Amino acid sequence: MMGQRGRHGRESYLIGTKLVTMQEDGTPKCAEASTLDLSTQFRFSHFAGDGVVGTPLHIELLAGVAAKMTSTANQPKAGDIPAGYTYLGQFVDHDMTLDPTQLDINATPIRDLQSLRSPTLDLDSLYGRGPDLDPDIYEADKLHIKTHAPFPVPGIPALAAQKGFDLPRRQVDSAAGPARQALIPDGRNDENLAVAQVHLAFIRFHNRVVDDLIASGSPSAGLFERAQEKVVLHYQFLLRTDYLPRIAKKAVVDDVYDNGRKVFEVDGDPFNATMPVEFSGAAFRLGHSMIRGGYSWNSIFPGFRDGHIFRLFRFSGTSGTLLPTQHPPGSQEDIDNLESGPFGTALPSNWVADWPRLFDFAKIPDAEGARAPNEFNFAAFMDTTLVNPLESLPAGSFGATSSVASKRNLAFRNMVRGNMLGLPSGEQLFDVMSQLGLDVDPLSESDINNGTGTPNVGVVLTKADIPRLDEMKGKTPLWFYILREAEFGSGKLAGVGARIVAETFHRAMQASKISLLNRPFQVEFGPGKGSNRFEMPDLLFYAYDGDPKKLNPTKD
Repeated sequence: MMGQRGRHGRESYLIGTKLVTMQEDGTPKCAEASTLDLSTQFRFSHFAGDGVVGTPLHIELLAGVAAKMTSTANQPKAGDIPAGYTYLGQFVDHDMTLDPTQLDINATPIRDLQSLRSPTLDLDSLYGRGPDLDPDIYEADKLHIKTHAPFPVPGIPALAAQKGFDLPRRQVDSAAGPARQALIPDGRNDENLAVAQVHLAFIRFHNRVVDDLIASGSPSAGLFERAQEKVVLHYQFLLRTDYLPRIAKKAVVDDVYDNGRKVFEVDGDPFNATMPVEFSGAAFRLGHSMIRGGYSWNSIFPGFRDGHIFRLFRFSGTSGTLLPTQHPPGSQEDIDNLESGPFGTALPSNWVADWPRLFDFAKIPDAEGARAPNEFNFAAFMDTTLVNPLESLPAGSFGATSSVASKRNLAFRNMVRGNMLGLPSGEQLFDVMSQLGLDVDPLSESDINNGTGTPNVGVVLTKADIPRLDEMKGKTPLWFYILREAEFGSGKLAGVGARIVAETFHRAMQASKISLLNRPFQVEFGPGKGSNRFEMPDLLFYAYDGDPKKLNPTKD
């Protein structure tokens, strides 16, 4: 099986022929890459070319900005994007950046290794290398992907404890990994419960497609490959028509997909893509701003504090224990217990997701309609605030080796990583795009420091709070700049951020072995197929057998 990754953020980047590594003190170490690194490391580049790089900012400045972004004084408001898309985005990020460095190189076909080293949207994080090379992911028939049953909690409907509602797990400790470890190609998809349940939904989607192909009399020879192709194409179509227009300005997305890329690898080899560090290190970290402090999770945990973000860490195999606790979520005792155990071996059945609380099923009458306002979760408005629990992440969510408080602050980690990678400032990329004639609006110094002035949207930066603030003039960290753009874009990526994300997605689809860009497509599955609609609620309804009870199995 492929080596699993449990770290939220990578610490080394192959950019061209240089291997850039983040050291313990947050400074970069740059060295010529070895032959092995050149053959196996995931490949990165700069969005606007190697000449457009930024000036590192002082750590004290970044720490001050991060402290404002994650302050308890912030009261992030809800946006209008259903909260499930936050974690679909995390799933997609992991799909695009699956780390191949632990592969058995001798057993991996060259074309597959090249794909794994490039940003693609082939669902490698779901399929691994397929049933022949990663058999422990698959059932004995080499067609279906494994799932497991949650641990049955007394008083919870038996449906929630059936096979198919938890990821497959080792279930016994071994040299290969702990009992709670999910048997999936990328361990990052079990670093919180929400992304784990999204991964499970994609397993179920694949398995349902296999079942339908068998029922239709599809020949057994090549059946897995046909199912995989159909799943990948529907996934890419969902991203193009559902996910991207929700998080980014639709006009930018349409321009890229209708007229092609204008900045990134415009004439690049279709099958030899790289990942721009501006995407992985800044633009696609947009989802951090969308995270809520808590979720109305299901009928057992209906209050918005019941599904606290630290409970979602707890009931995962990579960051948590899979066991309940009496410690207040996010308290030091809670964090210590997350890291020391004891540990369970399966998700408790009372923590299975209620999907209609996370996605809007209003277009699917048979799904029993939408949840009441006090039960439905919208993502946090996309802006320069992060919910306070992200000020101190559990170590398992990012592979921490240090107890220094600032290094657990997600905002600080993001901006220090930007320093390490030499990310250009937001102003630099605005200049590049405006010179190309692209539709981008500038942000003034006042815009950067003060935001829109809308209550509970964004942070205000002052020299009183951040003495080094003047050093940021014209050098705004790209991640912060993109989130500030979103504030002026009604909670969606705009300008620089929208262009980076749309062009990177387009390049990744182009580089995929199975690509929506080089063939006609018609929706084949789900309740929206008659109108050629395939959105995340359509996928879920189909994957859970069109049964509303399976979409919400904890309810009597």
